[in-house]
Amino acid sequence: MSRLRIACVVQRYGIEVNGGAEFHCRILAERLARNHRVDVLTTRAIDYVTWRDEYPEGAVDINGVCVRRFRVDAPRETREFAKMSRIVAASPHTKEDEIQWMRLQGPYSSRLLDYLERHRTAYDVFLFVTYLYGTTYFGIPIVADRAILVPTAHDEWPIYLNIFDRVFQDARYLICNTPEELAFLRRRFFGLDLKGEVVGVGFDPPASELPSDPQWDALRERIGSSPFVLYVGRIDESKGCGTLMEFFQRYVAEFPQRDLKLVMMGKPSMAVPEHPRLLTAGFVSETAKLHAIRACRFMVTPSPYESLCFAAIEAWLMRKPVFANGNCSVLRGQCIRSDGGLWYAGYPDFREGMNCLLDNDALVRTLGRQGYAFAEQNYTWEEVDKKFARILSSVASPAPRRALSTSPS
Repeated sequence: MSRLRIACVVQRYGIEVNGGAEFHCRILAERLARNHRVDVLTTRAIDYVTWRDEYPEGAVDINGVCVRRFRVDAPRETREFAKMSRIVAASPHTKEDEIQWMRLQGPYSSRLLDYLERHRTAYDVFLFVTYLYGTTYFGIPIVADRAILVPTAHDEWPIYLNIFDRVFQDARYLICNTPEELAFLRRRFFGLDLKGEVVGVGFDPPASELPSDPQWDALRERIGSSPFVLYVGRIDESKGCGTLMEFFQRYVAEFPQRDLKLVMMGKPSMAVPEHPRLLTAGFVSETAKLHAIRACRFMVTPSPYESLCFAAIEAWLMRKPVFANGNCSVLRGQCIRSDGGLWYAGYPDFREGMNCLLDNDALVRTLGRQGYAFAEQNYTWEEVDKKFARILSSVASPAPRRALSTSPS
């Protein structure tokens, strides 16, 4: 396959950015950069709540990928956005209301959109990651003839807004993470001729020996000798973290004899209760995260909304079971297909699942082994690379390319 010019368009991008879709974009961009010329087009934001400019404007190299950052026209007006969200979510409204909601949600960067317009023939393919944000909604129509969408979609209220019909209609091809995601999109957009398939993403197996890491050393000292269960990701109500913390506190109160901790790795965007068995570690290095996965009893994945749970795959690659929110069809489906985890739909399920996974060593080993086999078979780069090569080749435009400027303007 010839070397292509690929632009990945995403709302935030950086090593410090804590988000599933953003991490997905980063590992795809770095992988594609091995064989293609890849640019990332994004904003200067780190925080998805405010979209405040924090990174410098311009182009920077991150792990071999040229990242072009553009300022947003204005940070998010939180109150106005919340007000418009209530209108479009539950009240009679117009298409113009929905477009205004999208502008308020953001991020809206006229400089980024202008760059797309001026350089639309300089790239063979535009890869938009996640359907939800302004970078995708306002960007795809500009380059629709060569746009691939990685929707990272799930059953949430915004996807039922009428404005998203155009987003999914305009994209040349959809790349989905799981069969559940693709099936949901075909139900939601049943009147559209969606073209796409399940591709997912690849993972490199972790090294057998991990280097030392000061963040992990400090956390290990805080944990002590207690067994612990692990959550990795943004600590957010929308990720099921509130329910997880409530269930965990209820569980250790019911079983005070258990010497057990819950360790949560990720940036908090909600209040975390003070509790001696609940430890937060903030945003940590990749090495510290891998140490924690290797040392935990099992991984808990509480989100009700997922298109693919990276933490679950990482746990299985280290032969650890997953304890998932069964109200999420993707997580439940992955646990069923892998035989690598249990799931809960309420506190009684949570209590019984915790007891099973804490008391039965043979079950933990079996689930971890089966999860590993599933991840190794379905989430290796070899198969993902083949699918991407075929899709990119079919979407790439034969239109002549012109030279890119050395820096965004």
